[in-house]
Amino acid sequence: MRVQIKLPDKEAGAVLIIGLIMMLLLTIIGLASIRGSDLQERMAGNMRDRNLAFQSAEAGLRAGELVSTGLSGVAVPNANGYFENLNLNATVKRPALWEKVDWERATNSIKLADNTISNVAEQPRYVIEKIIVPFDTANQGGGIDAGSPQEDKLYYRVTSRGVGGTTDSEVVLQSTSIAN
Repeated sequence: MRVQIKLPDKEAGAVLIIGLIMMLLLTIIGLASIRGSDLQERMAGNMRDRNLAFQSAEAGLRAGELVSTGLSGVAVPNANGYFENLNLNATVKRPALWEKVDWERATNSIKLADNTISNVAEQPRYVIEKIIVPFDTANQGGGIDAGSPQEDKLYYRVTSRGVGGTTDSEVVLQSTSIAN
């Protein structure tokens, strides 16, 4: 016995339309995955750039801290990058408030030597600020002998600015240490 299959007299082309719709869906999925991987690649690049900027600022901070440990409360160094007691001088902008433009124009900031940090757009800079906190006799608290002389507290604040592989990534770090 033989089975016969009867085909319609006119084909409507439904398979062609469904095939084209499936191709369109696969194209959209492929483009979305390409766009997602491109976004992930840019995010990884930005994270690397930010990490470079942080490491650069950290290197500048460490260099400034080494210089500040050599400073004494008596001798006033005449080096660039050193600011004498800015909490008493209202005309000088404090390093904590500096903007990017101020760092680029600053003649008082120390720039690390070229090629100290590789793969960065510019070498890190740092400044050292001398901060004197006067002794407050009103809030001296108990346990302090009123007859003994008290001294003002002397601190050094080091502020460092680092830039990553591009100038779009910038990190500013600060550390404060008490003078010996």
